[in-house]
Amino acid sequence: MFKRKLIWSLVICIAIVVIFSGIGSYFYERHQLKRYLADNDFHAYEYHKTDDATLALFTNKDGTMLGLAEMSVDGYGYGTIETLDVDPFDYIYSSDESNHYLGIRLNKQPQNVAYLRIIGDRIQEQHILNRTEDSDYADTHIIELRNRPTSDWILQTLDQNEQVLDSIDL
Repeated sequence: MFKRKLIWSLVICIAIVVIFSGIGSYFYERHQLKRYLADNDFHAYEYHKTDDATLALFTNKDGTMLGLAEMSVDGYGYGTIETLDVDPFDYIYSSDESNHYLGIRLNKQPQNVAYLRIIGDRIQEQHILNRTEDSDYADTHIIELRNRPTSDWILQTLDQNEQVLDSIDL
């Protein structure tokens, strides 16, 4: 009986250490990336943890730029686009040899946007952005894509009935 309690206690302790070490490293990486962006006069909207890196979707002080930053064991890096026109949504695409990411900022009634559809020659994906049954909604998102988009692709925002709200041809 005593051995069982000791074994269960050890198993629980190990599980707690494993869980908190993963969570702790994410918060540390997020803090480091936030500080890096702040040093460059950027403000992060949201963060996303992948197996290889921590990503941040960010903007400049006046909101005329959208960027996607990455922090990995190789260091920091980011890409930006200018968003001078007021489009229904802004996007930025980033990739490396095996990972593909899309950062989205919804500018027009984000509470009505439930899905993002990506259509192209080698890609057709639909991602949930906001759930209509939740009272909260997000106007920024980082999405991991399963495939690399080709040169001709379309981004569409959809409502909860999967009706197209807005579309951008790339």
